[in-house]
Amino acid sequence: MKSYFKHLVLAGVAVCSASLYANDAPPMIFQLKNGDRITAVPQTQTETNVVALTAFGSTITLPLDQIVSRTPLPLQTEAAPAVETPAPAPAPAPEAAPEAAADAAKAVEEKTEPVTFVGKFFSNFAGEVQVGMDAGYGASDYMNYYGRVKASHGFERWKSMWDGKLTYGKNKGELSADKLDTSYRLEYDAIPKKLFVYGEPTGGYDNIREIDYYYTIGGGLGYHILKKDNMALDASAGASFQSYHYAMEDARNDMYIDFGENYTWEIVKDLNFVQKLTFSPQAEDWSVFRMVFEAGVSWAFYKNMTFNFTLIDKYDSHPAKDIDKNDLQLVSSIGLKF
Repeated sequence: MKSYFKHLVLAGVAVCSASLYANDAPPMIFQLKNGDRITAVPQTQTETNVVALTAFGSTITLPLDQIVSRTPLPLQTEAAPAVETPAPAPAPAPEAAPEAAADAAKAVEEKTEPVTFVGKFFSNFAGEVQVGMDAGYGASDYMNYYGRVKASHGFERWKSMWDGKLTYGKNKGELSADKLDTSYRLEYDAIPKKLFVYGEPTGGYDNIREIDYYYTIGGGLGYHILKKDNMALDASAGASFQSYHYAMEDARNDMYIDFGENYTWEIVKDLNFVQKLTFSPQAEDWSVFRMVFEAGVSWAFYKNMTFNFTLIDKYDSHPAKDIDKNDLQLVSSIGLKF
């Protein structure tokens, strides 16, 4: 009997505890005069008391004269959203000058422009046109005209350079200079800032040296020895097939070994020094060789206009018959960069 009664009491407590929030009457917060706050579900009420069920499953009797207030307990089914405290507004920045604001807007516009492959490819062209003339009047009248066109293009690891030089002149009415030298060089940085591969075809003529026309096809490897903001030094080695066709002799077609060196230096702002050297001995006989040396200074004196002074020396150990081995040329010119 006692066991049955014990189980009955426990079941009653469990039912009462579960029915705290399942009861139709909502839970109430009773504020008493002594300062206590009791949460319970009202069960019955008489003229003097309120019987309420607590969360522990027990009932409690509260005198009506001790109850100050009754507040329904809200049932929260969802977590109340967190209220973000707005950050204090930043102090207004000082108003920029109209010129500065325009520059900033332009910079933002440039950054937001989509960069396309075609646009990037065609944005890396540069070039220069040079024109010069040397004249003298007296015991020996002469006039020489000089023209040069240079163009370059870079894209990612690729770099290409084209150079064409034309010289024409007369001395005492006789032809003293009539030659053209062109070259195209394509480089690829196999190891950026270190090793590069190049290919270089050249061609031209020189009527004074009795060369109807010539062409070479070569290539090799190069190394960036020095690469700074204002200075660069490259060295290269390779091989080329050279074909020279003479006016009074048979053509010469031979393989040559090529050693090259290229140095540039920005001495000061707008003043640059450029120097190049190519030494090419014949593969079968190194006593037969050709060498080209060029050095010059370029001064950007006004916007995109330059003044240039250039020394070009071409040496051929076995030229055509009765022709000097050395061909030295000093040129001053005005250039226009684009």
